[in-house]
Amino acid sequence: MESNNYINFFFKKKKSTRSVADVSNIYCSPRKLRLVADIIRNKKVEYSLYILKNIKNKGGGIIYKILLSVIYNWKNKNNINNYNLYIEKVLINQGYQLKKIRPASQGRGNKVRKRYSNIKLIINSKLWDIK
Repeated sequence: MESNNYINFFFKKKKSTRSVADVSNIYCSPRKLRLVADIIRNKKVEYSLYILKNIKNKGGGIIYKILLSVIYNWKNKNNINNYNLYIEKVLINQGYQLKKIRPASQGRGNKVRKRYSNIKLIINSKLWDIK
């Protein structure tokens, strides 16, 4: 019981600041984007940027640009120098599909599906205010 009072004496409360990006209708299939999103989920932002910069995948470049945008949005919203940013949530959902029929042999037709994606990326920082 005394240890909780000791902690509460030094720290006011935990501040949680978030920044969110919703991007829709990206021309890349959700399967390709989820491969990259699983690598960076719940990691620090600096580590994630390093991974995304050096990965050879179409989804890596797309998520890299979105992550940079979210970081700059967070910096504009919060004027804090000491921050510890991490990726809280990455959601990748399927957008719409373009469906075509491609001619195949013997008079048949094969379906071609051009898939689009929607991305929601949330970064967060946990800060403690010292009295």
